[in-house]
Amino acid sequence: MQAAAPVDEDIRLVRQVLTGDQAAFRLLVERHQDFVFSMALRVVRSREEAEEVAQDVFLKIYRTLHSFEQRSGFRTWLYTVTYRAAIDKYRLLKAPQTSLDDEKKALQIAERPESGPANQTQQSDLRVHLQRALDRLKPEDATLLELFYLHEQSVKDITDITGLSLSNVKTKLHRLREALKEELTHLLKEEVWDLLE
Repeated sequence: MQAAAPVDEDIRLVRQVLTGDQAAFRLLVERHQDFVFSMALRVVRSREEAEEVAQDVFLKIYRTLHSFEQRSGFRTWLYTVTYRAAIDKYRLLKAPQTSLDDEKKALQIAERPESGPANQTQQSDLRVHLQRALDRLKPEDATLLELFYLHEQSVKDITDITGLSLSNVKTKLHRLREALKEELTHLLKEEVWDLLE
């Protein structure tokens, strides 16, 4: 007799929420609130609007949790709801331009607490350069790169989240990787010139 596969922690919490366990929903929110906010901020580019999107997302998740089919991953479903809510808000706001200095937009690169000061400085510099380069891309494009490279979502998951076709996601990721490389090269050259002046 084969042992049952272990139940994913998110699925376990979802099942508890569906039985009326409010504490389980709080745990779900705590597990995913940073990413939901980060993704919303990447798209709407306003801290206040991103907070509103995040609240709307969790409210929608709570109200529609019964429709979540537990065969697929909860994170993919949550990211889909978040992506669509953020894009809807972005369109509603008609893409206002904000200064790069307006906020510290959330590009999540894990820092290792055990690393030394030199490594932390290097991580911080990398985060700043990546953030600036991503800020120069369209929000939808930057979100694709963030999902794939920083949050390690598969191409299949990204198609589910964005509603784009598999070939479209692959093509966009290839094109965007080149665009990101160009933006980083451009930013680094500017920094070198600033140092030489």
